[in-house]
Order: sequence, then C-alpha cells, then structure tokens
Amino acid sequence: MVNKDLSELYYFDIGDNYFVFTLDEYAGFNMYFKHNFYPNTGDCLINVRKFREDNLYRASYFTSLAYKHLYCPFQDILILISNYKFKYWGLNYNCPQFFRNKTEMDGTIETLKINEWFNHQVSPYKYSKEELKEAALNPVITHLYHTKPYKNEANAIVQERWRKYANMTGLYEQIKAKYPEAFPS
Repeated sequence: MVNKDLSELYYFDIGDNYFVFTLDEYAGFNMYFKHNFYPNTGDCLINVRKFREDNLYRASYFTSLAYKHLYCPFQDILILISNYKFKYWGLNYNCPQFFRNKTEMDGTIETLKINEWFNHQVSPYKYSKEELKEAALNPVITHLYHTKPYKNEANAIVQERWRKYANMTGLYEQIKAKYPEAFPS
C-alpha cells in the first residue's frame, strides 16, 4: 500500500546494478536459498536495460528449470542470477505492519513486532532497531504480505487507508459488496 509520493523511486540511482530491494526478515536462515543477502521483493526496482544487456531473461528461465522446488521462486531466482549486482534500500520502501492500531503507534515505538523482527534476524547485514523504528514511523510503502485489508486482516490504520483508496476508485460500492467484512456496519 502506497503511503507517499513515489517520484523518489523513479529517480533512484540504481547504477550498474540489476536490482534494488529490501533485506528479507529471514535473510541468513539456512532454508532453501535464504542466505545472508536474501531479498524481499515486495517492492523491487529492476534495471531492465542492464537485465536485457546481460541476457538475464535466459538465466532466469534456466534457473527456474534447474530449481523446480524453490520456496519463493521470484525472490530465489533474482538472488541466484544477480551475481551480487544489487542494492538495498531502506525498509520504509517495503515496510511490514509494525503497529496494531493508532494508540500503539502514538505510544511507545518499542512495539512487540519491532522487537520480534529485530531479534528474529540472523544475517550479519540485519536492520538496526533505529532503522526498524524509522521504517515503522515513516513507511513509503506498506507491504501487506501477511495481512490483507480486503479480508479485514490489516491493522486499523491500514484498513482505514484501504477504504479511503477504495472510495477514490469510483468503484466503492462494488468493492464494498465484494468484500463486506472489510467495511464496518
């Protein structure tokens, strides 16, 4: 869910790298290809010019054939073909929900979720508590990979924003009819 102007992503200097993404919460776990640099590609920039120039489409295809049982095929394939030509950006570009409600957000920043995330990281390249706090308070993009607003699973802040966006589409009544559980009576 986009929370701010995305023009800074358009002008982001990707350099000679193939990708820009955030470091995954599970980076460093010895599970499939989840090594210390493992990405979360919920929000990812791809240098299409460089991708074509170095024929990574072909590499992607053959990697997908060689590794048929990847846990998360998109992320696994990107990290396998990247040849370490990638950049990370702040977690605020791909931020999970760290708050359950507005009261928690306005209160202490040491939420249970921030502490869990911080203690869960095993990669030596993990996010600091300060980086997690900054992302939580200033998310550019909220990544809703575990919670869906249309199923009424997101926190109250995200639910309210999602309903606002639904209203802006001109399809509010259709969305409300399709997902009634996401709209309070």
